[in-house]
Amino acid sequence: MKLSKSFLKLIKPKKKSKSHKEYDSYLSAIQFCTNNAYQNIELCNMIADKTAIYKETLVTKPYNLNPTAVFLLAAINQYLLSNSKQELTVLDFGGACGAHYFEMKRFLTKDITLKWYVVETEQMVKSAIDKGLQNNELKFFSCIEDIHEKIDFVHSSSALQYVPDPFQFTNMLINLNADYVYFNRMMFNKSDRTFVTIQNSLLSANGPGKMPEHYTDKTISYPHTTVSFPKFNAMFSDNNYTTEWIFDEPSGSYKIKNEEIIGKGLLYTKKR
Repeated sequence: MKLSKSFLKLIKPKKKSKSHKEYDSYLSAIQFCTNNAYQNIELCNMIADKTAIYKETLVTKPYNLNPTAVFLLAAINQYLLSNSKQELTVLDFGGACGAHYFEMKRFLTKDITLKWYVVETEQMVKSAIDKGLQNNELKFFSCIEDIHEKIDFVHSSSALQYVPDPFQFTNMLINLNADYVYFNRMMFNKSDRTFVTIQNSLLSANGPGKMPEHYTDKTISYPHTTVSFPKFNAMFSDNNYTTEWIFDEPSGSYKIKNEEIIGKGLLYTKKR
């Protein structure tokens, strides 16, 4: 499936507000979103510019770490140690301009053969490549089907909530048959109900670091799907995966009506 104009999630906002008004579907919600949502060229270019600056700051010590990076590093190290491997092929679903790759690259030894494939929208892919972020290890794709190598490790941080059909894309990730599938910054409905709302954020809140001076801040909006956790989790248990880790992600937790919305990180491992 192609990540085209209908796939509006590129990178997760740090500051956001979400209306509790519900919509019948992603398509009905998107009609009320402004500024082309996450297909905005300015937004994609800004994230690429931010990432280009960010990757340069990562090489200086002391290293500036965030919890998202620490959890991802722990999961990657567990994979490498558990499998006694010196090779790692990662599919980073919704990985924007490769910030996660640059964060991890600091810590992986030079004898590790690394391939990091980011799957994103066409505009984000174009912006990342145009800004010179692609290299021999880091590649950008707008279609999962364009990647023909065996994937060892799937990573996705706060991305599935923003695609037109989260369950369809989850199934596509499961079908990659990776040994590890790791999610962070996920927002779920604890009950067995999935619903669509609209989320707002500032342009400046997207991507790593401060907004470059030549950009003007503005509000953007986009559909957000709060996925049923029981249904999501069952998709993995029904496809021969074990829940290896589960941890709280407080930024995704709140109460709505009589339901509990929970923020979670999850690591699934393939049964052998």
